[in-house]
Amino acid sequence: MRAAALLIDSAPSSGRRPLTLRGIAEAADTPVASIYHYFPDVDSIVAAVAAQYGNELLAAVEAGVSRATESLRNLLDTIFSIYREFFAARPGLRELWFDRKASEKVVRIHRDFRASLAKMLHSKMLEYATKPHDILAYQVWIEITGILWELAFQSDPEGDPRVVDEIHELSDRFLRRRLGVTLPPSDRVGKSDASTGSAPAARSALPAWDSRLPPQARGRKNRAQILRAATEIIDSQGPHGPDVSARAIAEAAGTSPASMYRYFDDLDSLVGAVAAEYMHDLLAVLDEVEAGSEGLDYASLNKRTMSAYRDFFARRRGLRELWFDRHASEKVQEIHAHYRLLLAERNREAMARHASRPGDLFGYNLHIEVTGALWDLAFTLDPDGHPYVIGEIEELGIDFVHRLREREH
Repeated sequence: MRAAALLIDSAPSSGRRPLTLRGIAEAADTPVASIYHYFPDVDSIVAAVAAQYGNELLAAVEAGVSRATESLRNLLDTIFSIYREFFAARPGLRELWFDRKASEKVVRIHRDFRASLAKMLHSKMLEYATKPHDILAYQVWIEITGILWELAFQSDPEGDPRVVDEIHELSDRFLRRRLGVTLPPSDRVGKSDASTGSAPAARSALPAWDSRLPPQARGRKNRAQILRAATEIIDSQGPHGPDVSARAIAEAAGTSPASMYRYFDDLDSLVGAVAAEYMHDLLAVLDEVEAGSEGLDYASLNKRTMSAYRDFFARRRGLRELWFDRHASEKVQEIHAHYRLLLAERNREAMARHASRPGDLFGYNLHIEVTGALWDLAFTLDPDGHPYVIGEIEELGIDFVHRLREREH
């Protein structure tokens, strides 16, 4: 396992993908056959490496928590310092830890890690909290900071200071709001401003995955029929259902796989088109909310938007699973990234009506990444959207405006 860990850590740009049993055996100076005494396949070795990495991080945090007895501020600064140093030290293993397309075994390990961390923090924070709360509060907090740690190291091998400061500030505000803790301002917050700065980038161009309609009416009708069949199958079975195949979709559309390929390069392109349609539907819902928002203050607009999101995600479970799918194709991930950029631009334009200095896109991008992770969590915990988590998304929206206004003065 040590050999596998060294191989993964030495190839951060490709993570586990180059790993083979033969390569691991050569690095470990052992026959391939001997590996089978301990691991059935490469995936199991990778999962064991991820489990060890998580255990080492948990042990480091636990040791730091036991030492940080001066104050809650000291506790938080210690935890975040441990995280930053730990992730910076081993880039390949960090990439495995944050791999959005990791195997189910690694996903379960990550989930178990978050559960153990939540229990540890819950036990420690009881001495500081003044509001009643349960372990779900820590699950939400870990989800918020987890996505931000991933983003911090995507843009900077040492951890982007702007994102690290955002982790500090969002944590401070979350703990004051949800746990009622007494927490003095951090010396870090404000050193790297994630909410204000230069003018926003121009609206992004139409991506290459946005397929064009056939020129003839008959072709457009056939394409729409295939797309509708794919949408219905994915919505009823999820993105990895047994009938999410070219043959099954073509049969449901009353056509042949060969005909399907006239309009879509492959199954991946068809699933990408389904995701793109879902994105356009979601943006249309937001357009409706915005059209009826004249005269509303931001709190009312935010509440109405949260309600629209919740209703939208609750309606079509299979398509929602596709939207949040960790194992989605590169095309679907590109579509989701494009949506987040569009939403950041839209949100900044809307915020200009409520704040004289709406800030740059960077802060909006972080906010959307965080709330996106929480929407995923909300519907993972509850098929109708967990009220506590959705309430936190709403609070984050209000808090975002407050922070902009605080910086105006």
